[in-house]
Amino acid sequence: MLSWSSTEEGRQVNLSAVAEGAGDVGLEHGAALLRFASACGGTDDAELTEARAALVAETDIAFMVDAAAVAANFEMMTRLADGTGAALPEERLARAADQIATMGAADLVSRR
Repeated sequence: MLSWSSTEEGRQVNLSAVAEGAGDVGLEHGAALLRFASACGGTDDAELTEARAALVAETDIAFMVDAAAVAANFEMMTRLADGTGAALPEERLARAADQIATMGAADLVSRR
């Protein structure tokens, strides 16, 4: 979705930086967003607290709340897909092959 939305807005996003969790993402507030997103997906409560505070300091609380809502929505969609056994159609996987490789997503295994 990030690659689609950035293309729609005429922005170039560095998906390699997103996958690595470091570097210039190519978005305004990208470093703070990347840190926050990484902390949302982790298990370090102290890092999440610090990343949230850093994002608020760089933007504002409404921006952070929006970012948290996006993270929560992705978590919900992943759980729904896993819970129902949903799979992407082969043609969609073929179109997304480059993005999947860049993100290292082919190596991810479901927790099921």
